[in-house]
Amino acid sequence: GGFSKGHFKHSNLSFDVGDGQANVKKNRKELKELLNLELEPCWMKQIHSSYIKKVANSVDGIVCDASYTQTKGLACAVLSADCLPILVCDKLGSKVGVIHVGWRGLNNGIIKKFINRFSKSPNDIICWIGPSISSVNYVVREDVYKKLSKITPKMFHQLDEEHWNLDLKIGAKSILKKIGVKKIFSDDMCTFQNSNLYYSYRRENNTGRIASLIWIE
Repeated sequence: GGFSKGHFKHSNLSFDVGDGQANVKKNRKELKELLNLELEPCWMKQIHSSYIKKVANSVDGIVCDASYTQTKGLACAVLSADCLPILVCDKLGSKVGVIHVGWRGLNNGIIKKFINRFSKSPNDIICWIGPSISSVNYVVREDVYKKLSKITPKMFHQLDEEHWNLDLKIGAKSILKKIGVKKIFSDDMCTFQNSNLYYSYRRENNTGRIASLIWIE
Protein backbone atom coordinates (compact mmCIF):
# COMPACT_ATOMS: atom_id res chain seq x y z
CA GLY A 1 0.00 0.00 0.00
CA GLY A 2 1.00 3.60 0.52
CA PHE A 3 0.56 6.95 -1.17
CA SER A 4 4.11 8.39 -1.13
CA LYS A 5 6.04 8.94 -4.36
CA GLY A 6 9.65 9.26 -5.52
CA HIS A 7 12.24 8.83 -2.77
CA PHE A 8 9.49 8.05 -0.27
CA LYS A 9 7.50 5.40 -2.10
CA HIS A 10 5.43 3.62 -1.00
CA SER A 11 4.34 3.98 2.60
CA ASN A 12 6.56 6.49 4.39
CA LEU A 13 5.25 7.06 7.93
CA SER A 14 7.38 10.03 9.02
CA PHE A 15 6.42 13.71 8.81
CA ASP A 16 10.06 14.77 9.30
CA VAL A 17 11.83 13.57 6.15
CA GLY A 18 10.46 15.90 3.46
CA ASP A 19 7.52 13.83 2.22
CA GLY A 20 4.16 15.53 1.57
CA GLN A 21 2.16 15.82 4.80
CA ALA A 22 -1.04 14.65 3.09
CA ASN A 23 0.72 11.49 1.89
CA VAL A 24 1.96 10.64 5.38
CA LYS A 25 -1.50 11.20 6.87
CA LYS A 26 -3.02 8.83 4.31
CA ASN A 27 -0.26 6.26 4.90
CA ARG A 28 -0.87 6.37 8.66
CA LYS A 29 -4.63 6.11 8.18
CA GLU A 30 -4.16 3.08 5.93
CA LEU A 31 -1.87 1.43 8.50
CA LYS A 32 -4.34 2.06 11.34
CA GLU A 33 -7.14 0.47 9.31
CA LEU A 34 -4.96 -2.47 8.24
CA LEU A 35 -4.13 -3.28 11.88
CA ASN A 36 -7.72 -2.67 13.07
CA LEU A 37 -6.55 -0.15 15.65
CA GLU A 38 -9.37 1.75 17.34
CA LEU A 39 -7.03 4.40 18.74
CA GLU A 40 -4.53 6.51 16.84
CA PRO A 41 -0.98 5.27 17.60
CA CYS A 42 1.45 7.37 19.62
CA TRP A 43 3.92 8.76 17.07
CA MET A 44 7.24 10.09 18.35
CA LYS A 45 9.30 12.94 16.93
CA GLN A 46 12.64 11.18 17.25
CA ILE A 47 15.82 13.20 17.78
CA HIS A 48 18.42 10.55 18.79
CA SER A 49 17.92 11.54 22.42
CA SER A 50 17.53 9.60 25.68
CA TYR A 51 14.08 11.11 26.33
CA ILE A 52 11.42 8.61 27.44
CA LYS A 53 7.70 9.34 27.74
CA LYS A 54 4.86 7.43 29.38
CA VAL A 55 1.69 7.85 27.33
CA ALA A 56 -1.95 7.21 28.21
CA ASN A 57 -3.65 8.76 25.18
CA SER A 58 -2.98 9.12 21.46
CA VAL A 59 -0.35 11.75 20.73
CA ASP A 60 1.44 12.82 17.56
CA GLY A 61 4.93 14.28 17.46
CA ILE A 62 5.82 13.74 21.11
CA VAL A 63 9.54 14.59 21.33
CA CYS A 64 11.34 11.49 22.59
CA ASP A 65 13.07 8.33 21.40
CA ALA A 66 11.20 5.86 23.61
CA SER A 67 7.66 5.58 24.87
CA TYR A 68 5.55 3.12 26.82
CA THR A 69 1.95 2.64 27.89
CA GLN A 70 -0.44 0.53 29.94
CA THR A 71 -3.50 1.68 27.96
CA LYS A 72 -5.20 -1.17 26.09
CA GLY A 73 -5.46 -0.66 22.35
CA LEU A 74 -3.01 2.25 22.33
CA ALA A 75 -0.10 1.41 20.03
CA CYS A 76 3.39 2.78 20.63
CA ALA A 77 5.16 3.33 17.29
CA VAL A 78 8.85 3.68 16.51
CA LEU A 79 10.15 4.91 13.13
CA SER A 80 13.37 3.67 11.56
CA ALA A 81 15.46 3.43 8.40
CA ASP A 82 18.61 1.55 9.57
CA CYS A 83 18.46 2.24 13.33
CA LEU A 84 17.15 -0.40 15.72
CA PRO A 85 13.42 -0.42 16.43
CA ILE A 86 13.10 -2.22 19.77
CA LEU A 87 9.70 -3.41 21.00
CA VAL A 88 9.32 -4.20 24.70
CA CYS A 89 6.64 -5.82 26.86
CA ASP A 90 6.32 -7.50 30.24
CA LYS A 91 5.43 -11.20 30.45
CA LEU A 92 1.94 -10.39 31.73
CA GLY A 93 1.22 -8.22 28.70
CA SER A 94 0.19 -5.35 30.97
CA LYS A 95 2.74 -2.84 29.67
CA VAL A 96 4.33 -2.24 26.24
CA GLY A 97 6.85 0.18 24.81
CA VAL A 98 9.26 1.09 22.01
CA ILE A 99 12.86 2.34 21.80
CA HIS A 100 14.62 3.99 18.83
CA VAL A 101 18.33 3.17 18.93
CA GLY A 102 21.13 4.20 16.60
CA TRP A 103 24.79 4.55 17.58
CA ARG A 104 23.92 7.73 19.46
CA GLY A 105 21.26 5.86 21.41
CA LEU A 106 23.75 3.18 22.36
CA ASN A 107 26.12 5.92 23.48
CA ASN A 108 23.60 7.95 25.50
CA GLY A 109 22.32 4.93 27.43
CA ILE A 110 18.67 5.05 26.37
CA ILE A 111 18.26 1.25 26.53
CA LYS A 112 19.36 0.92 30.17
CA LYS A 113 17.43 4.05 31.14
CA PHE A 114 14.26 2.70 29.51
CA ILE A 115 14.47 -0.80 31.01
CA ASN A 116 15.10 0.59 34.51
CA ARG A 117 12.06 2.84 34.16
CA PHE A 118 9.88 0.19 32.51
CA SER A 119 10.22 -2.53 35.15
CA LYS A 120 11.94 -3.30 38.45
CA SER A 121 12.33 -6.90 37.26
CA PRO A 122 14.32 -7.12 33.97
CA ASN A 123 13.75 -10.89 34.00
CA ASP A 124 10.05 -10.21 33.39
CA ILE A 125 10.75 -8.27 30.19
CA ILE A 126 10.58 -9.53 26.59
CA CYS A 127 12.37 -7.57 23.84
CA TRP A 128 12.18 -7.80 20.07
CA ILE A 129 14.68 -5.99 17.83
CA GLY A 130 13.30 -5.23 14.37
CA PRO A 131 14.87 -4.88 10.90
CA SER A 132 17.98 -2.69 10.86
CA ILE A 133 21.22 -2.21 8.98
CA SER A 134 23.64 -5.16 9.10
CA SER A 135 27.23 -4.66 10.22
CA VAL A 136 28.69 -5.39 6.78
CA ASN A 137 26.83 -2.35 5.43
CA TYR A 138 27.42 -0.05 8.40
CA VAL A 139 30.89 1.50 8.32
CA VAL A 140 31.89 4.02 11.02
CA ARG A 141 34.98 6.05 11.81
CA GLU A 142 37.27 6.08 14.83
CA ASP A 143 35.20 8.65 16.76
CA VAL A 144 32.22 6.28 16.92
CA TYR A 145 34.48 3.30 17.68
CA LYS A 146 36.05 5.12 20.65
CA LYS A 147 32.63 6.10 22.02
CA LEU A 148 31.08 2.63 21.80
CA SER A 149 33.86 0.06 22.15
CA LYS A 150 33.40 0.13 25.94
CA ILE A 151 29.98 -1.57 25.48
CA THR A 152 31.54 -4.65 23.89
CA PRO A 153 34.37 -5.06 21.36
CA LYS A 154 32.30 -7.81 19.71
CA MET A 155 30.14 -5.20 18.01
CA PHE A 156 33.07 -4.00 15.87
CA HIS A 157 35.12 -5.44 13.02
CA GLN A 158 38.11 -3.33 11.99
CA LEU A 159 38.52 -2.70 8.27
CA ASP A 160 41.57 -0.42 8.34
CA GLU A 161 43.18 2.20 10.59
CA GLU A 162 40.21 4.56 10.28
CA HIS A 163 37.13 2.40 9.62
CA TRP A 164 35.13 -0.27 11.43
CA ASN A 165 31.96 -2.26 10.74
CA LEU A 166 29.45 -1.67 13.54
CA ASP A 167 26.83 -4.21 14.60
CA LEU A 168 24.06 -2.29 16.37
CA LYS A 169 22.18 -5.47 17.34
CA ILE A 170 25.16 -7.00 19.14
CA GLY A 171 25.58 -3.75 21.08
CA ALA A 172 21.91 -3.59 22.08
CA LYS A 173 21.78 -7.27 23.06
CA SER A 174 24.93 -6.87 25.18
CA ILE A 175 23.38 -3.96 27.07
CA LEU A 176 20.08 -5.79 27.59
CA LYS A 177 21.83 -8.93 28.87
CA LYS A 178 23.98 -6.94 31.31
CA ILE A 179 20.83 -5.34 32.74
CA GLY A 180 19.25 -8.77 33.24
CA VAL A 181 16.89 -9.11 30.27
CA LYS A 182 16.95 -12.73 29.11
CA LYS A 183 14.13 -12.92 26.58
CA ILE A 184 15.63 -11.15 23.54
CA PHE A 185 14.50 -11.87 20.00
CA SER A 186 15.51 -10.21 16.74
CA ASP A 187 14.69 -9.94 13.06
CA ASP A 188 17.92 -10.34 11.10
CA MET A 189 16.65 -8.69 7.90
CA CYS A 190 18.98 -5.91 6.71
CA THR A 191 17.32 -2.62 5.81
CA PHE A 192 20.25 -1.64 3.56
CA GLN A 193 20.22 -4.82 1.48
CA ASN A 194 16.46 -5.29 1.12
CA SER A 195 15.52 -2.20 -0.89
CA ASN A 196 12.24 -3.80 -1.99
CA LEU A 197 11.05 -3.97 1.63
CA TYR A 198 12.73 -1.25 3.69
CA TYR A 199 13.92 2.33 3.65
CA SER A 200 17.62 2.81 4.38
CA TYR A 201 19.20 6.15 5.26
CA ARG A 202 22.68 4.79 4.56
CA ARG A 203 21.61 3.48 1.16
CA GLU A 204 19.63 6.49 -0.07
CA ASN A 205 20.01 9.32 2.48
CA ASN A 206 16.84 11.06 1.30
CA THR A 207 14.24 8.44 2.12
CA GLY A 208 11.22 7.48 4.23
CA ARG A 209 10.76 5.61 7.49
CA ILE A 210 9.14 2.29 8.36
CA ALA A 211 7.17 1.86 11.59
CA SER A 212 7.22 -0.92 14.17
CA LEU A 213 4.26 -0.95 16.53
CA ILE A 214 3.30 -2.73 19.74
CA TRP A 215 0.03 -2.60 21.66
CA ILE A 216 -2.07 -4.46 24.22
CA GLU A 217 -5.06 -6.26 22.71
